[in-house]
Amino acid sequence: MSDTKPNSALYSNMVASSVAAVFQTTISHPFEFLKTGQQLHRSLPNVESFNMFHHVKSYFAGCSALNIGILLKTSTRFTTFDKACEMLKDPENPEAPISGLRLIAAGSITGFMESLLIIPFENIKTRMIENAVILSNRFQEEQQTKQLEQQPKSGVQKNATQERPTFHKPSKSNLNPRYEKFLYYEKHPSSNIFSTVKEMMQTRGFASFFQGSMPTIFRQMGNSVVRFTTYTALKQMISPDKPLKEYYAFGIGVFSSCAVVALTQPIDVVKTRMQSKYTWSLYKNSLNCVYRTFIEEGLASLWKGWVPRLFKVGLSGGVSFGMYQYVDNLMLSIEHQRSLSHD
Repeated sequence: MSDTKPNSALYSNMVASSVAAVFQTTISHPFEFLKTGQQLHRSLPNVESFNMFHHVKSYFAGCSALNIGILLKTSTRFTTFDKACEMLKDPENPEAPISGLRLIAAGSITGFMESLLIIPFENIKTRMIENAVILSNRFQEEQQTKQLEQQPKSGVQKNATQERPTFHKPSKSNLNPRYEKFLYYEKHPSSNIFSTVKEMMQTRGFASFFQGSMPTIFRQMGNSVVRFTTYTALKQMISPDKPLKEYYAFGIGVFSSCAVVALTQPIDVVKTRMQSKYTWSLYKNSLNCVYRTFIEEGLASLWKGWVPRLFKVGLSGGVSFGMYQYVDNLMLSIEHQRSLSHD
C-alpha cells in the first residue's frame, strides 16, 4: 500500500491537471483575447480606444497555442508543487505541512518551471491575438468604406495628385530580408497557428518565441507564489486533516486567483507588450517598457486588462482547483476501495 499510494497520487494529479487545463482554457479564452488586446493597445493622445467588438472567431484567436502551453504547464503544476513541498519539508518535523518562507519557495520553484514551458506558446498566442485584432479592425473599416461608397456621391472631384501617372520603374528593394517579410505580413497578417509560427520565424527568427522571457518568468513565479500560498493557507484553515470538498476548492481557487490579479497585473502588462510584433521598434527592454508606459499613458495603464483577466483567471483558477480536487478525491476513493478489497 505504501508503494502504490505515491504513484496513485502522482497519476491523479496529472490527470486532474490535464483535464482541467483544456476545459478552462477554452471556455475562458475570450477574456484572454480582450485582456491581451487591451494591454497591447497604446492609450496615446488622438488614438481611438480599444475596439471591444469583433467577429466571434476572433475571440478564440491564439486558443490553440495557449491550450498547448497551458496543457504542458498545468499537467506539471501540481506535481511540481508537491515535489517542491516534499523537498522543502522541515527535516525535524516531516509530517507537518510546510508554511511561511518554505511555502513561498515552493511556489516560486513551481512558477519558474511553468514559465520555461509556456514562454514560446505565450509568444505565439500574443502574435495570433494581435493579428486577429488587426484583421478584425481592417474588415470593419472596409465594411464602413463600402457603406460610404454606396451613399449618393457628393460630386467632389478626386485629388489630382492621386491620378498623376508615374513614368519610372520602382527601384529594387535594398531592405533587410526580415524587414521585407515584416512589411509583407503587415499587409497579410497570419491567421492560424502554423502560419503564425512561420511569420515569427521569417520576421524575427527563434528570438521571437522568447520575447518577454524575464517578465513572463517573474509573472509566472508571482502567480504561483500568490496562488499556492493563498490556496494552501486557506485549505489548511478550512480542512487541515481531511480531503477538501470540491466546492470549497472551487471557491478558494477563485479567491486566490483574485489575489493573483491584484498583485501581478503590472508584470502581466509588461509581459504582453514585450511579446508584441512591434516591440523591437518601441521598447529597448522591460524597464524601458515600464517607463514609457508610465510616462506616456499614465499609471493606470499598468493595470490595463485587469477586468477580463480577473474573469479569466478567476474562472480558470476555480475550475482548475475544483476539478483537480474532484479527480483527486475520486482516485483516492478508488484506491481506498482497492485497499479494503485486498484486506
